[in-house]
Amino acid sequence: MTKPIVISAGGTGGHIFPAQSLAAELAKRGRKIVLMTDPRGQNYTQAFPNAEIATVPSATFAGRGFFGKGAALVTLARGAMRAYGLLGKIKPGCVVGFGGYPSLPGLVAASQRGLPALIHEQNAILGRVNRFLAPRVTAIAATFPGMERVPEGCSQKVFVTGNPVRDSVLALTDLAYVGPQSGEPFRVLVFGGSQGARVFSQMLPQAIAGLPDGLRSRLRLEQQCRPEDIEAVRAEYTKMGVQAELATFFNDM
Repeated sequence: MTKPIVISAGGTGGHIFPAQSLAAELAKRGRKIVLMTDPRGQNYTQAFPNAEIATVPSATFAGRGFFGKGAALVTLARGAMRAYGLLGKIKPGCVVGFGGYPSLPGLVAASQRGLPALIHEQNAILGRVNRFLAPRVTAIAATFPGMERVPEGCSQKVFVTGNPVRDSVLALTDLAYVGPQSGEPFRVLVFGGSQGARVFSQMLPQAIAGLPDGLRSRLRLEQQCRPEDIEAVRAEYTKMGVQAELATFFNDM
């Protein structure tokens, strides 16, 4: 129980924040943490203050043509070879992946080295990368019971753990809820990962447009949007006269 734990994660907050929560809890228990991620990993030093950062090449197939997918495959193969060498030096007790392409090289390398490996899925449907990794890992942690798209023969590896939550968010559970009184502002916070944010950006303005004028005028929105959506969403709310603060990321949830 003294070997380092490698956490393989990166990309969007949906993958990073559960990894951050696990890293913080393991650090409290005196475990050394190594965050294995793509070259953007230096952006995570504040989120993982007690972790050593190990970067490996990674790429995604999403939105790429034939040659782009080929280049991504080459990059991922380079990442897996780099991760294989790093794991030989680190000699971890376990490798934990949180999905997304930045986690792929580390988990593939862990499988090649025969190391205990775990993947965590934040969604009710097992993601593409985690589906690929599922047959290659020791266990699969699920946020929700009845998770869908688990590959055949892997269901016995699934354990429902829930989604790790940061201490700063857990602290909010001690705050009493005070509902808005008649005529007071009605505050709404809207946030999600890239896919969720995209859907909310499309659907929420339409839903708000259907509200009675009296209720719509009381709204005070704070909404997370993808960079490519934010100006269009802002224009919709301005046209309706809705007070909205939009951002691509909330640093202090």
